Amino acid sequence: MTKHFSEAELLETYYTQPGESMPVMLHLANCSDCAAKYERLEKKLRGLAACAPEKPQTFWTRQRLSIMRGVDSRRRQLDVAARTWRVAAAAVLAFMLGGMVVYKSVEPGLNAPQVIVTKAPAPVVKPADDPAHDAWQADELRDFHGMVQWESWVDNKDADGSSL
Repeated sequence: MTKHFSEAELLETYYTQPGESMPVMLHLANCSDCAAKYERLEKKLRGLAACAPEKPQTFWTRQRLSIMRGVDSRRRQLDVAARTWRVAAAAVLAFMLGGMVVYKSVEPGLNAPQVIVTKAPAPVVKPADDPAHDAWQADELRDFHGMVQWESWVDNKDADGSSL
């Protein structure tokens, strides 16, 4: 009994050079089962090659244009991003240089000693210290006489007869 070849071995034979596949070809000439398998395999492989029709030229032109549009848009995006980073870097540089100039112009004033002079507050005269002082007639309350009618324990009358 002779050995039959598998489909993988027949596939390998299909893609090898004619001189290298001689032992398998001699077997195929004598074995009808292996020859039928090889023919089916060969028919499949030829059919697959025929299934991929050649694309028309317009297809490839559209593909090329589509790819080039994508490349151009990406290039424009990178240009915009690069320009934005350059402007941001220039702004930071200008800010830093401006800060250094201001610091250098203010620096002599920073080294000078600063003397802070405070005045002692004026003594406050308490109403209890001044027996003639009426708390209801204080300068602080004069602005509020129009808003509030002050009550008094004593009925004070002005020269014209009206009360305060």
